[in-house]
Amino acid sequence: MLLTGCYETFEPKIDTKPVLCINSLITAGEPIEVQVTHTWAFNNEYEGNNHNVDDAVVAIYVNGMLQHEDYIPEEGDDIRIVAESGKYGSAEASVTVPEAVPISALEFTPEILSIRKDGEQPMSGSLSFNMKIAMKIADTHISDDFFRLDYNWWSPAGEDGNGDEYNASHPPYAYFSPGTFDYDAEPIFKEHISVFESVMGGEDEIMTIFSDRQFAGKEYTLNLRFKNASYSVTAPEYDSGLYDCSMVFTLATVSRSYYDRALYVWQRDMGVIGDLGDLGFAEPIWGYSNVSSGAGVVAARSFSTYTLSLKEFIHDALQ
Repeated sequence: MLLTGCYETFEPKIDTKPVLCINSLITAGEPIEVQVTHTWAFNNEYEGNNHNVDDAVVAIYVNGMLQHEDYIPEEGDDIRIVAESGKYGSAEASVTVPEAVPISALEFTPEILSIRKDGEQPMSGSLSFNMKIAMKIADTHISDDFFRLDYNWWSPAGEDGNGDEYNASHPPYAYFSPGTFDYDAEPIFKEHISVFESVMGGEDEIMTIFSDRQFAGKEYTLNLRFKNASYSVTAPEYDSGLYDCSMVFTLATVSRSYYDRALYVWQRDMGVIGDLGDLGFAEPIWGYSNVSSGAGVVAARSFSTYTLSLKEFIHDALQ
């Protein structure tokens, strides 16, 4: 058997001329911030980490009118950002600030796992529980909407008058943790995972970003679940304020550009397509951009919030 082979030098003709890059995340009710940089070749060791454009001039148009830098955007505003540089040329992008979709109602159903009461002090005990939360969102828009759900929590744990954190050995102490967020409880968080990826076994990394393709113009109930939430308290005197724990849910209505950028990042980092692309079996995934130069993302969002108080539940459980 005779094997022969040949090779030739491969020199791809890629345009590496730097162009303007615009990044801006516009939030209703907050000043607009715009970052203007330029692209660079990843193997250009002379560029360093400074990619700012010193001669950039930025103009912000709202509903067709040029605005000052201190303009506060409102829901429904059509915003166009234009950047110009004598060295890197020009670039622009447009986005509409979406109208916030309200959280119309929230139902809380706890499942107590364990209770410990300690009679050594007037307030001393702990509680472990699961939480089921039915969150209703009222999507009255017929057009496509895109969302991101986030949550935070608060408890009386914090700092004392000396700036030291409270802890169980230095009462009064009270602390609440929501436990583990169970993504599997709400299937809409998996809508971005394709059938191919589910069969091939892509990484099970879920985002709380979703669209209204299944409920446009209707009310929808998000089924949320938290496992192994906990609360503990130690205090030498009774203080009902130590039961005052809460969770704050934030529903961001985001622009199409925000949603598409998030999907691109997921596909690149977690999706099977990104893995196959690394192996040469799929088309490479190029970075998403809605800027005319092909570099950067201009997106927008607006918020609605809902606060869930756990004070009554915790008080009743530990009495």
